[in-house]
Amino acid sequence: MSNHLKPILLVGAGNMGVEYAKVLKKINHPFHVFTRSEKTALHFKELSGKQASFGDLEKMLSDKSTYDKAIVAVSVEHLKDVALTLMKNGVKEILLEKPGAINVDELQELEVATQTFTSKVYIGYNRRFYESVQKLLSYVTEDKPIRSIHFDFTELSKQIEKNGSTHQLKNNWLLANSSHVIDLAFFIAGKPQVLQSLSTDHLAWHPEAAIFTGSGVTVDDALFSYHANWKSPGRWGIEVMTDQFKFILQPLERLYVMKHNSFEVEEIILQNHLDTEFKPGLFNQVQAFMTNKINLVDLSEQIQNVNRIYNLILFGQKHY
Repeated sequence: MSNHLKPILLVGAGNMGVEYAKVLKKINHPFHVFTRSEKTALHFKELSGKQASFGDLEKMLSDKSTYDKAIVAVSVEHLKDVALTLMKNGVKEILLEKPGAINVDELQELEVATQTFTSKVYIGYNRRFYESVQKLLSYVTEDKPIRSIHFDFTELSKQIEKNGSTHQLKNNWLLANSSHVIDLAFFIAGKPQVLQSLSTDHLAWHPEAAIFTGSGVTVDDALFSYHANWKSPGRWGIEVMTDQFKFILQPLERLYVMKHNSFEVEEIILQNHLDTEFKPGLFNQVQAFMTNKINLVDLSEQIQNVNRIYNLILFGQKHY
């Protein structure tokens, strides 16, 4: 382990904490792990072989020298409070698990805090770093642009209804979960400059809407459409059309292509050892956080995404 590197703090020792620990071990960067409960700390050690501290985060930070960087892999409802505590205690760069907070009010609270404490907060949408996505983008050039894109963010509503998520999390499910695929679609094709959206119906656990459809054009002049019906079976997927090919990400970790004059769908074989050895996309996401921050979402971008994209999709524009 490199002795001259200052340890990074990993807050959260659940499943995602274990995944981040695997990456930090691989890149040989020293790190400390903190979680709230002794039970979680013990389970983390069983899974990762690394000791985790537990207890009160504020007290731990006041007892130790300041960390420069931290990765936060706690539940969505606690992302904001953990990030605020870290900033107040001198942490200058923070990678938050997506979506960064439970709602836009919390995101805005974090943005104010970054100015007060001169910190930077990034949100990791690891699907941006999938090898399938990077491979797809390698086919896109100025001469061979994306002409159109369609995506589906249908959720497994029967499972969500029965899972142990809080009412607050379920009520904000589009930001908390569906934004993973929505963000990816607009990362691939460019942010929307025109977005026309409709939403309707509801579920017991999600009263705002259950069926979503819309279309528009991105800043890169690609036409887009989307659909999701949380009352019907379905799965996430993205289809990307160029003049030469139709690319299909379904599941998102795999890339398929359809060529002209054929209905055959061929899988493009990926050299994805990083996406199989680690949680897909996570290795390159951590590398980006530790270095150039490329393809990470910062707070201002996420707030814009909520106001200009996610809320329009969620509530629908009844009149355009």
